[in-house]
Amino acid sequence: MAAGLDALALAAGAGLDFAFAPFGQWWLAPVCMAILYWLWRQDSPGRCAWRGFLFGVGLFAVGVSWIYLTLVRFGGAPPGVALLGTACFIAILAAYPAVAGSLFAHLRGRGALDPWLFASLWTMGEWVRGFLLTGFPWLDLGYSLDRSPLLAWAPVIGVLGLGFLMALMGAMMAEVRVRPWSPVLLFLALLLSTPELAHVHPVRKAGAPLTVSLVQGDVSPVIKWDAASERDIISRYLRLTGQAFGRLVVWPETAVPGYTHQLRHAFVPRIQAMAAREHRHFLLGVVEGNAWGDAPIYNAVMSIGRHDGFYRKQHLVPFGEYLPWPSVLGPILDVLHIPMSGFTPWAHRERALAVHGARIGMTICYEIAYGALVTEELPAATVLANVSDDSWYGHSNEAVQQLQIARLRAAEAGRDLVVATNDGVTAVIDHKGMVAARLAPFRPGVLTAVVQPYTGLTPYDRYGHMPIAAVACLIVLAGAIRRLRHPVR
Repeated sequence: MAAGLDALALAAGAGLDFAFAPFGQWWLAPVCMAILYWLWRQDSPGRCAWRGFLFGVGLFAVGVSWIYLTLVRFGGAPPGVALLGTACFIAILAAYPAVAGSLFAHLRGRGALDPWLFASLWTMGEWVRGFLLTGFPWLDLGYSLDRSPLLAWAPVIGVLGLGFLMALMGAMMAEVRVRPWSPVLLFLALLLSTPELAHVHPVRKAGAPLTVSLVQGDVSPVIKWDAASERDIISRYLRLTGQAFGRLVVWPETAVPGYTHQLRHAFVPRIQAMAAREHRHFLLGVVEGNAWGDAPIYNAVMSIGRHDGFYRKQHLVPFGEYLPWPSVLGPILDVLHIPMSGFTPWAHRERALAVHGARIGMTICYEIAYGALVTEELPAATVLANVSDDSWYGHSNEAVQQLQIARLRAAEAGRDLVVATNDGVTAVIDHKGMVAARLAPFRPGVLTAVVQPYTGLTPYDRYGHMPIAAVACLIVLAGAIRRLRHPVR
């Protein structure tokens, strides 16, 4: 019996992955959470922690298995080392639902508060996972709602709030025999109030629309950092740019595989001449810095046009762009051979880039998963842009998961968002989180579309995750007080 329930926890976690991209079966989110709540409803703290851990293993082993591919194919790690590293990473992520399960078992009281307590502990686990140990806010429950009507709640409560609602719905479904009307009433309340959000306009149009061309080069990471390929790669992007007619042209992350000091002699003047002659603006992914010496290098976007400037990446990918705790983990560098893995994070707040009457709030790749990095550029930013290179993850689900995250960021911020990637998914997302246009992945091309600048702040822009985190903490505190007054005998 115990083994069967353990297997059910593992299967429910793996099943939750089908709520996320590319599968998009968002209704599975409350179903899988209902199973987890039911498993946690009866058992001891130790058993709840174990089944929470198994649930997390199922979720992340399926959902982020692309990490193994990256370590083996592009990191040069032996399969055994890559498997061990991936397993350790998954175990760390699975520890969050394990802790939540143990806490729930200690605080539950077989009352109406329990579903709220369950949702609060799950949400707090996701919140902490977003910043602890550099943070990894991937596969947060709320992202599964990018194709559901409940996406309209994103500018109000953000992705953590959406996850709270799904966890609460799941717990109430599991309690249907005790309180049969609770899930029905919650669902009806959400369903009836969601259309009303469409009439709330916390943002408004700011100026004329802007035509944007996103260039997808489809350059293999195998050749990208080979010095002999640099000229061919730049020629490919320039040739594709010749097909672009947008006033703003965006190249993806590190599209130009050279250092900025090497580009200033010929490449930068050529782009500046194009910008002046054609009255256009360019945002180009580059490596800012010098190839020699100990000076820092930055993963950056160079802005060329009427207003030149830079955006430097602030939140780097651990082990991919830098090595955390190098004094402890230094030997890993002897195994992994990931090029350009010595970036320095930019330590200052960046300003939105001025482009043809709009102001562009930039993020690079992984930064799109951090809502606080996006909102810190608001309300100055009237359009959002993200550049990325997902070719490191092959033909895995990573790119579509990242696009799903980008859709939530656009909806939270109430801004149109353009996503320029090396090999997919290059897309334009409107201010409500809907994909307006996209390119086919894994082939070169240019996507030209019109974006509308917006100004103003959504409730989420103003307050971030603090309201939902505060509510979750208060509910957990109420559970703790209840337990103190009515201890288990």
